[in-house]
Amino acid sequence: MIIKGEILSHSYQGKGYIVLKNGLIKKVQQDKPKEGKDYIDAEDKLVIPGLIDMHAHFREPGYEHRETIESGSKAAIHGGVTTVAVMPNTNPALDSPRIIEHVKQRAHEVGLIDIFPTSAITEGRKGNKLVNFKSLASHVIAFSDDGTTPQSFKIFLEAAKFARAVGKPIADHAEIKELSGGSMREGQFSKRYGVSGIPDIAESIAVARDIEVARYTGAHIHIQHLSTKASVEILKNAKKRTIPVTGEVTHHHLLFTDEDLKDRSPFKKVNPPLPTQEDQEALVKGLIDGTIDIIVTDHAPYSKEEKSTDIESAPFGISGIETLLSSLFLIAEMYEISFVSLLEKVTWKPAKIFNLGLRGDFAPGYVGDIVIVDPNKRWKVTEKSLLSKGKNTPFLNRTLPGVVELTIKNGKIVYRGDNVD
Repeated sequence: MIIKGEILSHSYQGKGYIVLKNGLIKKVQQDKPKEGKDYIDAEDKLVIPGLIDMHAHFREPGYEHRETIESGSKAAIHGGVTTVAVMPNTNPALDSPRIIEHVKQRAHEVGLIDIFPTSAITEGRKGNKLVNFKSLASHVIAFSDDGTTPQSFKIFLEAAKFARAVGKPIADHAEIKELSGGSMREGQFSKRYGVSGIPDIAESIAVARDIEVARYTGAHIHIQHLSTKASVEILKNAKKRTIPVTGEVTHHHLLFTDEDLKDRSPFKKVNPPLPTQEDQEALVKGLIDGTIDIIVTDHAPYSKEEKSTDIESAPFGISGIETLLSSLFLIAEMYEISFVSLLEKVTWKPAKIFNLGLRGDFAPGYVGDIVIVDPNKRWKVTEKSLLSKGKNTPFLNRTLPGVVELTIKNGKIVYRGDNVD
């Protein structure tokens, strides 16, 4: 297969041709290759690596009414995402090789994307007893109790020691539950809207704990969905000291703030909560200067019934895997950031940080995961256009830039844009 278009990747940018063979990138060049029968002319389109989302919830097993591995995979390729790390807050939790291998088998049966399971840190994610890190290490990409974190400092410290011993990172949902408990970020708008608030310190104290544990143990701790200025500053200082920590931010934390909750929409209720304007500015700055390493979705689909309630009663979570790519265009325009630099945060950089092999770039030998997107077209986010079971997105009924026309996985077309109205 040969693909012609405007190529944007870590190692090649500009008009050119990609040659695929046996599911891999054979070469990328400026001149038209002679070989190849299958030819895709993507002139005036962007040809980018398949996106990598290192934080998503596909809900299976146990919560299939919210999402399944199949529906989540279909949503992913609709959004140009070809590699996903799924979180362990399923039922039962992903805390044993048997359950994790079941998820892998289901992903293989669906066959649309690569899915990397994340193991729980504690059995059942209850925060009390550690899982068997040694027996799980070869089955997972990382360890996380996402949705929460062990509140015991001693247990978290022991977890970090085990994680370092088996050579896997801990991806931590940094939150002190004792200080949390509200429905949006605490501040002037939570008071104005009459919604219970979550103070930023509930996150930043946990971030500080994570960094000290990383310093003490040498374990790689990846801090999930950063949302406060204080957290960014703590992480930046840690990186100056060469402590082995990395961090992520979601696209919705870069595009929405606490002020946007004027409508009290449960579709904007997320944990950690949407940031203040000051927090958001710090997140953007941290993204630009490299303090924040990657962008993720924290894709958290819920059924319509679960989210059809008031903001105080609704569960936390935004369905986001299908709006990630469009959000990159919005973020680039809003903050005057290079689209290529943002693209690296969802391709090459996560592949490098999490040792995903030859993914996230266009170079000989890399996996043939390719997305063709028309940046000049727009699509309307509706319940019908979303392939995820979760329609709980603040983008609902908005028109977004960037239409995915083709998603190619391992050299095979798995999605065509004409599949959706």
